[in-house]
Amino acid sequence: MKKKRFHYAISGYRWAPESYRVSKRLAENFCSVIPLTPDEQREMVIFLMRDGFDTAIGYVKHMERVKERQCKSVMTYGFLTREAPGQFVYCPQLYFPFDIGIDERLRMFKKIRGVLEETDGRVTVFTECELNGEYDPVNIRKSTVTADFSRPVCIPMGKMIIRDCLEQPYWPHT
Repeated sequence: MKKKRFHYAISGYRWAPESYRVSKRLAENFCSVIPLTPDEQREMVIFLMRDGFDTAIGYVKHMERVKERQCKSVMTYGFLTREAPGQFVYCPQLYFPFDIGIDERLRMFKKIRGVLEETDGRVTVFTECELNGEYDPVNIRKSTVTADFSRPVCIPMGKMIIRDCLEQPYWPHT
């Protein structure tokens, strides 16, 4: 099976480094723009001006591989609700990678349970009100659900970028 060969293109205005864009395509398919942070974009332009196209593309490929390595599957813990059997509550800001140890998972579970216990397991789903003639809220109603702490669940949250350590800088070959 032949390896996929991407064709890279760099476009931009020489005196405006922030205008440079990198795109890649596979044979006849459409071009996709490679997202770069401003620092990565500046480095790429420096390599392009100083060492040439091949070195700049090498740097872009290096950044793509770094981002791929850092993207890990993450999960969190939550609790089923007492009111609705299929619903659950969780803290989306508290997540961790799948591959961490059991002691870190237990610490995170206790932290999530502690956050939910601060409100006795009640989580506001929505708040509605009516407005009077002066647009002040009146008749405020809150809809809440209660977490059942005896029914924890594991919730996969997809892939996110998690940096374990600093990556080595790109050193072009001469």
